[in-house]
Amino acid sequence: MPPLLLRGLGPPLDEEGRKAALADPGPTWREWFLFDFARAWIVLGFFIADAWIVATFLRPFDVYAMVPALLGALYLEILAYRYLWARLPIERTGSSGQPFRRTWLTPVPWGRWTPEADRIRAGLDPYPGRVGPDPREFL
Repeated sequence: MPPLLLRGLGPPLDEEGRKAALADPGPTWREWFLFDFARAWIVLGFFIADAWIVATFLRPFDVYAMVPALLGALYLEILAYRYLWARLPIERTGSSGQPFRRTWLTPVPWGRWTPEADRIRAGLDPYPGRVGPDPREFL
């Protein structure tokens, strides 16, 4: 690369810095997209859907139809967000001996697009840094 393009990237790395960067390259594109990037765009899509519902009922100004439609949309948006990105505390996910129980607001213990769900699909412990015995070892 020409030196002009490299000038804004900071000082050149020494050999140790290069080895450290190669050893830990960071998240993959898939992880970055699902865990960080898509969250903001989905929330923006929820906001656009809510604005569309409000705009639909503003012209005839039907408050009695707008409020239930908005409440229903908000409930579905909360469910969708929790289905994709719910991260419950470890005490509520079954590690304390109590199995996870679905409710109207918590459909899954771990969202589909979370690092914990990826580790579970790979057959690993969802919390790798957890200290203590594995409950599966006792029975």
